[in-house]
Amino acid sequence: MKSKFFKLSACALIPLTALAFSLPLAACGDDNALLGENIVDDKYDNYYQIFVRSYYDSDGNGVGDFNGVTQKLDYIRDMGYTGIWLMPIHPSPSYHGYDVTNYKAVNSDYGTLEDYDNLVKKAHEKGIKVIIDLVVNHTSNQHPWFKASSDYQNGLGGDPQYMSYYTWSPTPQNHYSQSGRLYYESQFDKSMPDLNLSNLAVRTELDDIIKYWIADRKTDGFRLDGCYYYCEGTDDSADFCKFIHDTAVKYNENAYIVGECWGPGRNTLETTFYKENSIDSFFDFDVTNEVVNAINGKSASRIWQSINKTYKAANGNIAAPFLSNHDNGKGRIAGRVGRDLDKMKFAYGLLSMFSGNTFTYYGDEIGMTAVKSGSDPDLRIGMLWDDIANVTDSSSFGATANPEYLFGSVKDQLADKNSLINYYKLCNNARNAFPALMRGKPERVTYDDSEVMIMKKTYNSQTVTVVINMGDGEKSVGGVDGKLAQSICVNGKIKSKGSALKMPAYSIAILT
Repeated sequence: MKSKFFKLSACALIPLTALAFSLPLAACGDDNALLGENIVDDKYDNYYQIFVRSYYDSDGNGVGDFNGVTQKLDYIRDMGYTGIWLMPIHPSPSYHGYDVTNYKAVNSDYGTLEDYDNLVKKAHEKGIKVIIDLVVNHTSNQHPWFKASSDYQNGLGGDPQYMSYYTWSPTPQNHYSQSGRLYYESQFDKSMPDLNLSNLAVRTELDDIIKYWIADRKTDGFRLDGCYYYCEGTDDSADFCKFIHDTAVKYNENAYIVGECWGPGRNTLETTFYKENSIDSFFDFDVTNEVVNAINGKSASRIWQSINKTYKAANGNIAAPFLSNHDNGKGRIAGRVGRDLDKMKFAYGLLSMFSGNTFTYYGDEIGMTAVKSGSDPDLRIGMLWDDIANVTDSSSFGATANPEYLFGSVKDQLADKNSLINYYKLCNNARNAFPALMRGKPERVTYDDSEVMIMKKTYNSQTVTVVINMGDGEKSVGGVDGKLAQSICVNGKIKSKGSALKMPAYSIAILT
């Protein structure tokens, strides 16, 4: 069901220097009022990225597990997340799981298939979708397919059925590694041989795997790892993405597919990877730098350009902006803004004004950091729920033995109305309350102040106007026609009177 909203009429906006203000219509900072939700049943969601191993340990063995995620579903939904992305859950010889040995099984460290099924069932009951990593650019070199292919190619027996599941060469090539007397394509690492994705037999295998997770296990979709599947061909890579999407929707028309395409820029995403009827979303890797630079430069034009370019690049599909994930070699958002709590809050506030599906890396909501810049294990430290003694053992796979938790635990922050975690909750709530924030086309409204950005978004019968004070001081904004429906402030309160707003530093007003 879709709710009806007031429309905001077009208006001229003028800056104000001195105004009398009444009490705020919507307060923030010291009371952060939450609104009712208007969840639309489509593919737009607030997503939460989880590394199961480091999230929550339900049985006390030091390793996060499926049952741990299930126990935290109430927390996830209360935070305003309506989708979760589980990083690789399949058996693998590595801690990260991006070298799969069996696509139809789960890592025993995380639990059983029954545990996974229960997680999906409980998530659906709470209105949370579950997508998982689908890593099919390559397998592990321990995968039975590769062992059989390698043995056969090297004259050591093996099974001819798997001869062409991988790409082999008698001589060294770029991105190739050696196995016996031959060389195989391995774009990422020698332990990760690339599948021959043009082979129809491989595609038949992948069709069966997709059916298994979508139709049989009720998974809601996939995050595609490494979508530059063909080293020399973006068109071929985009076509393969379309194969994955078309196969998934064959088994569930509502399956959601988001891809990691770290190679090309936005222009290639728009003209090639987001081509008509391809997959739903690709991560926009430019957003993090743009948000940080806009904050540091107190620049309305910079944040507008980022919001607008991200929307346009999606080319009618669903944009996927984010601040942090495990692929960010420069670390989490906390480190990117100098561990400045106000800027950490405001960065997420700005991200929440982007159209599309935002993705939050677990732990960003409490300000977790990567102690060693560029360290993959340090980007996966254990989630701090309450006491440090209960954190999962991330040092076991090479992360720092002394992780930083500068802003306290989930328990402590939930009890503090001015905490980072409650700011994240407020932002997610706003996206759930105003469908136009996620789905509307952004349109900038001219305003004569380089630190004030104003835009309108419309979705069906709802139009919202977003006013953002990018500056680090109070601003008076005049000529704003509409009702102040939600305030998102780092500190202080937005005050309104008539068509005027008095906005503290780093604040966002949503008007209907």
